[in-house]
Amino acid sequence: MKRLLFAALIGTAALVSFSSCKKEYVTTYLPGVTYNTKVVSSSWGVDNTGYSFSNELDFPELDAKYFDYGHVGVAVSFDNDPSYFINVPSAIGAYNYRVEYKIGKVYLYADYVGSDNKPVRPTDMLVKVTLTDADNGGN
Repeated sequence: MKRLLFAALIGTAALVSFSSCKKEYVTTYLPGVTYNTKVVSSSWGVDNTGYSFSNELDFPELDAKYFDYGHVGVAVSFDNDPSYFINVPSAIGAYNYRVEYKIGKVYLYADYVGSDNKPVRPTDMLVKVTLTDADNGGN
């Protein structure tokens, strides 16, 4: 009986010592890319109410793959305080900023919500557009 237990112990020890685990790392890196573009105050168009401003930005880098499966992030930094960016959509000062996009274009909107009823075009700003790649989730 001792010989059987001893043989089983040796067999188990040999099996454990000769088997190994192989670690595999999946490192699918899907990079993002950021573009900065200057938007000057005079480039804003205004609608017929005078309270909504728009700016069309050409972005040929925003292709069908980014549109269908990626993410488009937009942030703005104003010339009077360039030390930080503010993500859009956001209420900044007397404006509500929002963004829309399609293949090749990013549309930035500034809706005036100030209390003085004297809308003016937004000030000069730097617009940061970040395109982030992603895998197709199967839908």
